[in-house]
Amino acid sequence: MRLSITESLIPGAKLGKSIYNERGNILLAEGLTLTQNMINRLVFLNIPFVYIQDSRTDDIIPAPTIVGGLRRDAIQTIESTFLDLKKNMKLDGSFTIEKANVKFTQIVQNIMEELNRNKSY
Repeated sequence: MRLSITESLIPGAKLGKSIYNERGNILLAEGLTLTQNMINRLVFLNIPFVYIQDSRTDDIIPAPTIVGGLRRDAIQTIESTFLDLKKNMKLDGSFTIEKANVKFTQIVQNIMEELNRNKSY
């Protein structure tokens, strides 16, 4: 697998890793064969790099990232926590962190556990 600049992609390249949007949903799945329209859309979305399958670099496996449901949950929880904090902000711009969503703490713990499980050293 290799990292490739999106603007230099050619149709027929296969994605080495899934591409997610800012909400944590999959835009393009790992293994998908790219078309020119897909490449144009990635460029339009300002996605600068993607991982591409390449037989010359099959032995290179990038460090795992936070994926799937945990990624989505984290994004949604962080967003809702900050919205709650903003809603509960005092006139002077301060807020009490105790009002933060309890799920926020659990999401951070889940992320740390996943990252620790995926350590390659």
